[in-house]
Amino acid sequence: MNKQIPEMFQYERPELPDDCIHAISPSQIDKFFSFPKIWYNDCYLGNAPKFEGNTGTVTGTICHYIYEMVTKGKEVTREQINKDLADYMLLAPNPDVDETQVKIDYPLVSATVVNQYLLPANSHGGILETEKKVVAKVMDGIYIAGTCDRIEGDCVVDFKTVATKPNENAIPFAYKIQLLAYAYALRKLGYEINRIRLVYGVKPTKKISARCYVVTEDIDYVAEKLISDTLRLIGESVLAVKQKPELAYLIFKSMDLKNA
Repeated sequence: MNKQIPEMFQYERPELPDDCIHAISPSQIDKFFSFPKIWYNDCYLGNAPKFEGNTGTVTGTICHYIYEMVTKGKEVTREQINKDLADYMLLAPNPDVDETQVKIDYPLVSATVVNQYLLPANSHGGILETEKKVVAKVMDGIYIAGTCDRIEGDCVVDFKTVATKPNENAIPFAYKIQLLAYAYALRKLGYEINRIRLVYGVKPTKKISARCYVVTEDIDYVAEKLISDTLRLIGESVLAVKQKPELAYLIFKSMDLKNA
């Protein structure tokens, strides 16, 4: 960890048990199905190209930090955030990050989400945790590990900063499987989790101000089976390739892996 990097831009990975052979990242589960060869390279081999971020991801990181501070009842000022952003850009210059646009978007998006969602939700009482690191066993040698944005009563909440209005009727599969994975892990850790929720902060446009949309789904039997089967499938795939590397091309569906 680079101590010169401002706190909001640092990420500390959860500590894994000594017997961990592979840790499943909730945010990468969708890739296991959609792009199995890439998942194998990035998540199994650990050869993922380093992502330096862009205007959208930096805006989202700042918004997440604000939500965390508000949930914890800590003061956060625009002046300090702008200073930290400037320091970060000096330490990690990136042509894909428009600092001016970030400064325009994050106050509008975060204020909308804080006022329309966070403050009312914080007043309800019950369990309330933020940026919770979770590590839970799936099977021998296989764990699920990550950091969930927020636990709110019996609900796991994830924040997304997006540029366009989302479909408000359902949580997209990539986000749903990620939230279900956190719910699975938290249940293993003793939390009573019955719902998953996505809170969108939509960036403003020239004609429309920033908006907040909330989508909540219950975890029914079908969802429980989906995530349980999915995690075991990933775990068994990893262990199979550990035992017989020559099967990688079959499991991860790429002839390129057979010829590697």
